[in-house]
Amino acid sequence: MVGRENPLPEVNGRAPKQDGPVPRGIVGMFARPVWLEARAPFERRALRRSDLWLGQGIPAGEGRPVLIIPGFMSGSHKAKPLAHVLDSAGWNVQIAKVGFNAGPAYHSVDAATADLETLVEQTQQQVTIIGHSRGGQFGRVLAVRHPDSVSRVIAIGAPLRTKYPHFVVVKLPAETLDKVWRLGAFGVVAPEREQAVDDDRYVTFPDAVDLVSIYSRNDGIVDWRYCFDPAAEMVEITGSHLGLVNSITGIQAIANALPS
Repeated sequence: MVGRENPLPEVNGRAPKQDGPVPRGIVGMFARPVWLEARAPFERRALRRSDLWLGQGIPAGEGRPVLIIPGFMSGSHKAKPLAHVLDSAGWNVQIAKVGFNAGPAYHSVDAATADLETLVEQTQQQVTIIGHSRGGQFGRVLAVRHPDSVSRVIAIGAPLRTKYPHFVVVKLPAETLDKVWRLGAFGVVAPEREQAVDDDRYVTFPDAVDLVSIYSRNDGIVDWRYCFDPAAEMVEITGSHLGLVNSITGIQAIANALPS
């Protein structure tokens, strides 16, 4: 079901504070402050100059496994700063082999599942999944499908309750790619497997797995109200969408969400 969307859920038994509903229609298509994404290079530069870059202030990993799933059209290079910080703190880090994470959802979920299984086999431990944007969506799906293998999902700027955020920068390319792969541009077409991923996006999150959703109200790409999930501990920070995994505030929030 392309573009399916669930209504914003209640959090901790009550409706989350919102500045009205998520904008829809023409307003919603152009309502995000995308110009604020110009902050991202400066946020990344500040991170590299901070003690966090050396792993200081991060819970000691002691070889515990972490799977990082990059966002839509991001690729592994966008996850490397976070991977460097966690590796410096002693975590066993794997960036999911999802390429640019721009093709069919089930391709990325299959690749991330293989990486998850490898980490579990190597470490004999449950895995913490950190997913940025679309990667957070797929982290949630992996936890639903493999709750015995996942201890925690940290979703960052992830629209957990909709497939495509209603914003032209995301919705137009995502829905276009969706239509293109269904015509065979990415090889074998398996719409039933794509539907299975879509269905699992909205399954009740397993009680045995922790879920943390980190969001920014001035995210220039994903409206923060899409990041709410009834099972999640909500953590608000300030930062650009790209900077949520490449900034001091973003990394500090992730550090606080990691198991101690």
